Amino acid sequence: MNAVLTHTPLWVWAILALLIQRGVPAAQPNSVTLRRLFLLPLVFTVLGAMALARTGALLPSALAAAAAGLTLGAAAGWSLFSSQSGYLWDQQSGQLQRPGSWLMLMCSLAAFVLKFGLATVAGWQPEVVAGAGGALLTGLVSGVASGLLWGASATQLLLGRSRLPLNAVGD
Repeated sequence: MNAVLTHTPLWVWAILALLIQRGVPAAQPNSVTLRRLFLLPLVFTVLGAMALARTGALLPSALAAAAAGLTLGAAAGWSLFSSQSGYLWDQQSGQLQRPGSWLMLMCSLAAFVLKFGLATVAGWQPEVVAGAGGALLTGLVSGVASGLLWGASATQLLLGRSRLPLNAVGD
């Protein structure tokens, strides 16, 4: 365990700290722009694409696994947030008003743990991520991590847009 802590680059801990720093205030009611809502899923997608690029000639297999993982992750993100209430899209400000929940922090940390776990395994036992099995694992984990965040973010937006403020509909 100590070896994992000491061999992890500082920027990884900075990302974890940023996720926590953004996730804790999200437990309280807040407003977020579309840019901020979809920034984290985009970052995880880029990180996943970078991991897929390392699969070389096995990229088509890794992409297929990533697509499957993205679908699974998005479905999980959707199911976690679909029963939530209190989201409201404010057209005038272009912001989504959120009720506050620890759920987004949990999703962010789950995505981080998936990516961190994959990177740790790749660093300590590179044979696990080698070959066709490794390409499939890399694709699946990258897809699930990104999909979870895309599903959670998209569901929040859709829930908010389904409830526009009364003054936006003419009342």
